[in-house]
Amino acid sequence: RLHLRAPSLFQVLRNRISYAMASAETEETFGASAEVDPEEEAFENPDVENLIRRWRNEKYAPEVLPFDQALIENMSEVLDFVTETLEEERVEGQQDPHDPDFCLRSLDLERMRYILRDYLRIRLWKLTQWPQHYLQPTNQTLLSTAERTFLKDFWDNKKLFFENRLLLALPAASQNLEDTNDLLDMVRRPDIEKHVYVRIRSDLGKIDIPPSMTQESAGTQQPLVLSEGSTYLLRYCLVKEFLTEPQHDGKVELI
Repeated sequence: RLHLRAPSLFQVLRNRISYAMASAETEETFGASAEVDPEEEAFENPDVENLIRRWRNEKYAPEVLPFDQALIENMSEVLDFVTETLEEERVEGQQDPHDPDFCLRSLDLERMRYILRDYLRIRLWKLTQWPQHYLQPTNQTLLSTAERTFLKDFWDNKKLFFENRLLLALPAASQNLEDTNDLLDMVRRPDIEKHVYVRIRSDLGKIDIPPSMTQESAGTQQPLVLSEGSTYLLRYCLVKEFLTEPQHDGKVELI
């Protein structure tokens, strides 16, 4: 009957992970003898919701979004701690592996580990699609140290393959893979004109629409006003700043 409780799994996970974090913090502060009463109201770890939100945004955004180093490190440590706790309970015989509570905690742990891994996989996939674009200095700030290393190695190997298989047989003027000018751009870039579904979580104020996106004249063009709590189908470029700039973090989410 576990499937009947599936809608509340994320809530269960938040409580379990929060309890684990509270136990770890209490033990570190007051010693190993200190305990946290599981019957007390559990502290809700905001990192869980933040990770889920960033995962969804990354999944539906056409470009790589800024990497939250602190969030990923915190969630990795929490998941490692919960994994060790469950394994200790299983090995020491404190918990029946078939107990529904233990199964739910293990299931929720695997779900969150999947979300974290999928978040990182999505980012790596985007890097492999537009490597030259993200190698540019202005875009390097969006990436983690590991992602920058991966991207550099990936493009060096891919460029070497192109040179050995194709480019060396072309005239010297046609061998450059990074020519950029008004008429020719050899660098593939994400399509920020792509339409996305956006849920508005807080007031955004008035959004100016570029003249190229409307048939109205400049004098009659009205700014875009999005209502809090509503969902819209919009071009990504209109809400890009609310997903990439720290001061707007959490104001919108992609669905």
